Amino acid sequence: MRKNLFLDAALEAGGDAKDALIHDKLNVHYDQEQEILVVTWTGKVSSEELRKGYDLVMEQVMTHKPRKWLLDLQERDKVNREDQRWVFQHVFPNVLRVVGNDVFVAVILPVSLYPGIVKDLEGDELMCGGYFLIMDHFLYPEEAHRWLNGMLLTSSRA
Repeated sequence: MRKNLFLDAALEAGGDAKDALIHDKLNVHYDQEQEILVVTWTGKVSSEELRKGYDLVMEQVMTHKPRKWLLDLQERDKVNREDQRWVFQHVFPNVLRVVGNDVFVAVILPVSLYPGIVKDLEGDELMCGGYFLIMDHFLYPEEAHRWLNGMLLTSSRA
């Protein structure tokens, strides 16, 4: 059974109703068998919710040090550019520091949204200490899983 870690954390910490409401917007779980961190966002996500959500994601990164991510954004509304940049400038470099290896991120989203995600990237956001965050986008989870499993097998740092 998948647990919604954000909801559990919010309730355990005595979070208010606003914190608990994000459980409808974020599901984070680590698939032990496939060694994949699965992050699923849905609906409209505010800047505050995005940051709180990625704090929870980082807790899972520190626990599991996942090299494979499935980031499912197909049901999430578009976020503003500033929030998008925040993820690339703060979250992904921290992920690389914590994992200490290359990280593969399969993003599931409609094709129409992909150019907006990478439009303002300079590239430095996706590398840290000689490690790279390698990202590709997919329309279907099955494609994403195949890619993740293939990338890790071919990675020279496996």
